[in-house]
Amino acid sequence: MKQTYQTGVNGEREAEAYLCDEKGMQCLERRFRSRHGEIDLILRDGETIVFAEVKTRKSGVEGSGLMSVTPAKQKRIAQAATVYLMTHHQLNFPVRFDVIEIFQGRITYIPNAFQPGGVFYR
Repeated sequence: MKQTYQTGVNGEREAEAYLCDEKGMQCLERRFRSRHGEIDLILRDGETIVFAEVKTRKSGVEGSGLMSVTPAKQKRIAQAATVYLMTHHQLNFPVRFDVIEIFQGRITYIPNAFQPGGVFYR
């Protein structure tokens, strides 16, 4: 198994523990995949469905993981989220897109990090 893959999996586990234990969310699904893209974590925060992108970095510059969630990546996440909501019959729930960076053991959590814009209507 590639080291970067395992680093990502470990970061996702750490992010899930943080969101569930510290923020009181409930994990619905991990590593959801569709032909449009992948969502690292799907959680429930009260009535809101949360789609979380996790970026784990062992080295480099703090914040580089957050900056790597480009508009193109946001669009793929939003399209995959639409597929999830449709296939799970949850279109009437509010949604939120969060980003979490784990850098050298520190967690930076940005709730409502981006809004997908018009991608839901294409």
